[in-house]
Amino acid sequence: MCLTSQQNARQPADRLYTAISNRTPDRVPVLPKIWVDSAAFLTGTDLLEVISNPRTALDVVFEAGRMCRVDGMRLFHLPARKIVSENGRVFEVDKSGTPIGEIDLMGGLSTHLADPDVFNLEDPLFIAFSQFWSASEPFIKTIQDVKRIAVPDKKFYTELGCALRQRKIKEKAAGKMALIGDCTSATLAFHVTLRGMQNAMLDLIENPKLVHRVMEKGVAAAIEKGKFNIDLGIKILRLNDSVANMSLISPQHWRTFIFPHLKTFCDELHAYAPDVKIYCHICGNILPVAEDLVATGLDCIGPLDPLGGFTPAEIRARVGNSIALMGGVNTLSFINHNPEDIIEEARQCIQQAGKEGGYILGSGCVMPPSTSIDNLKALRTAAETYGIYKNGKLASPT
Repeated sequence: MCLTSQQNARQPADRLYTAISNRTPDRVPVLPKIWVDSAAFLTGTDLLEVISNPRTALDVVFEAGRMCRVDGMRLFHLPARKIVSENGRVFEVDKSGTPIGEIDLMGGLSTHLADPDVFNLEDPLFIAFSQFWSASEPFIKTIQDVKRIAVPDKKFYTELGCALRQRKIKEKAAGKMALIGDCTSATLAFHVTLRGMQNAMLDLIENPKLVHRVMEKGVAAAIEKGKFNIDLGIKILRLNDSVANMSLISPQHWRTFIFPHLKTFCDELHAYAPDVKIYCHICGNILPVAEDLVATGLDCIGPLDPLGGFTPAEIRARVGNSIALMGGVNTLSFINHNPEDIIEEARQCIQQAGKEGGYILGSGCVMPPSTSIDNLKALRTAAETYGIYKNGKLASPT
């Protein structure tokens, strides 16, 4: 790993960019995955306000990150949804006020549609935020359905108000926190959203052509969202594919279906902005395809989920110093252990994956909604105690 001037990597944005560029900052940056539900809990914000107001969704993640002293935050844009609450249950309603489905408050905050036809494949809004709707039947059934899938272009997000909200957050974050542009899902997670988990898994064997056609649309949409972020000055992009791991599919299926589309995404956006850095969130076991992940053109592998059965040391041994790594602290530790335990676990992650830089300390997956602020702050304590670099190497704590 080549060194950069540490004086140029002391601000959160520079520190994170330096590390994800596989170089050595002044200390290990901290980036746990704080999503809107846990952010609402930490900040004492009504979750219903987060669900219905996209600006609130951005604000609470920023505020939670500030409280926990992290180095960066992800820009999660949510769709504006009209909701009603009845007897502890929350429903999304249409323009006339008629409920169209119940919102899953304990999961991903998606609306389970009573009528799958409400999900309009030709409406860019539904594709841009596809993870926020589900149904008992698949949204697509044939190749003809795939042809109807809209690809929201980068202008769509500006017209929707995302650019204005993002600029406001950028003003608040200046000098305090790095911002990471979310490109949502493009490959298997996108296919699962449109086909359902069981159908999607069977498709890998029974309908490979459909899988590739869906992923082509998913990648095209994710590239446009990446360009939207880049045009607003965002230099770090996140892609999600939490299901494309060896806990669910085989390495052979990953190489056949995920690799080519992930590589297209990286190639297109690196060509659009050569200085942009990209990582893909793939939890579960990714050790068998570690070298393949490097070959896609990703700049960073995360979140090194220990629940996938491997350690940061094992994946660092696989990829050497060819790519940055992110994550590693067991998500369940944040609700089952105390700050001292988390500091020790974080110390081990830093020692295993970040001896010469190119490492970002974070959680193995999304923070449980009930995570305490003290347990999250423990990551910053660990980074300041065990993650200081001198002359390109980890310094021994005094």
